[in-house]
Amino acid sequence: MAAGNSGDSETVLADLELTRGLTIQMTAIGTLGMIVGWAVFSSLYQAMTGHPASFQFAPPGIGWWTDALNVLVIVILATVFIVPHEWLHGLAIRYYGGKARYGVGIAHFILPYAYATTDHEFSRNQFVVVLLTPLVVLTLLGVPLMIAFEWGWLIVPLTLNAAGAVADIWMTLMVLSYPSHIRIVDHEDGVRILGRSADRPRSLSITTLVWDALSGAAVAVFGSLILLAIGGPILLSLLGVESLTVGTPGTITYLFSFTNTPTEISFGVGPGVLSLGATLGLGYAFLRSYLRGKRPVTTTVESE
Repeated sequence: MAAGNSGDSETVLADLELTRGLTIQMTAIGTLGMIVGWAVFSSLYQAMTGHPASFQFAPPGIGWWTDALNVLVIVILATVFIVPHEWLHGLAIRYYGGKARYGVGIAHFILPYAYATTDHEFSRNQFVVVLLTPLVVLTLLGVPLMIAFEWGWLIVPLTLNAAGAVADIWMTLMVLSYPSHIRIVDHEDGVRILGRSADRPRSLSITTLVWDALSGAAVAVFGSLILLAIGGPILLSLLGVESLTVGTPGTITYLFSFTNTPTEISFGVGPGVLSLGATLGLGYAFLRSYLRGKRPVTTTVESE
């Protein structure tokens, strides 16, 4: 019996499903993405408008339920963004010939989610477009509107759109490490990557990504605290700086402040350290994931 060319046969290169463990990990990585998104959009808004964003939606002095109304509006803003996010996924799906299906669910009673999926098979590059369309389109539309009309409330949907796209970014980095001829099938419970047997398989370990991000963020936060608390005052004193504030006190953009006058010597470190740490942690994790996917796979040939 003649043996066929195994390199031409189709095989499943990776199959990622939303297990309980993966759900918990995606919640953790999404939380980091939320911190990063809030810090980035808040800082951008303040830099372009000259003042921090306000989230007071209720008229002042209307009673004890003012704060409750403000929270309710923020919750509505946080929920409504899901509609255009998934619609844009579906729009990209239809562009490539698929028929989009939409739905919502709660993964393992932990993580509420919405999805747009299809039975259509995509090429690698097509699937990248499907993944990134909501992040790119909503950011490119939302940021100019936020700045032009000083709509600080747009920080809420922009942040959650970016946080929800963290998994899309990770998946994009992973599929780009495969050859362009692979095919991808998306479904409600995960993603399946199909290709030839000769294609090099890649690791799709979200666990590795989460641990890289969390460990990177922890190291970055600790290092930033040490650098700012010890090195900052010493360096600024040597340079003769009397006063310096980075960020706005009382907001997530507040990173560091220093005062050195004849009557006062003080310094402070704010929540911006957490934002900086989360940003560096996510960046480190994405870079590690991409480089790990580019490593050649070592195969062992056994002789009889």
